[in-house]
Amino acid sequence: MQPYYQKDDITLYHGDLREVLPQAMQPETVDFVVTDPPYGLGFMEKDWDFDVPGPAYWKTIAGVCKPGALLLAFGGTRTWHRLVGAIEDADWEIRDCLMWLYGQGFPKSLD
Repeated sequence: MQPYYQKDDITLYHGDLREVLPQAMQPETVDFVVTDPPYGLGFMEKDWDFDVPGPAYWKTIAGVCKPGALLLAFGGTRTWHRLVGAIEDADWEIRDCLMWLYGQGFPKSLD
């Protein structure tokens, strides 16, 4: 798999975690992970957003991370507790929670 961006000691990959990790990563090579997994909200009744990834998903990520690596995972407002629980069950240390608060939600149809 080709990196999305590479310069000096920085290599960025862009893609589905389940495809990128097995092809591009060696154990204990990753310092920082940013991921936007399914929120488990059933968004627009899409199958891919049916559930929040469980501990096995987060252990897959941990397998390529260096000790002390950081993980930033986005989650839904109604299911973040499941997300954080699964991450913690995969032996990640929960250090903090960031929130993006906004005044308007997804636009509704007028039909």
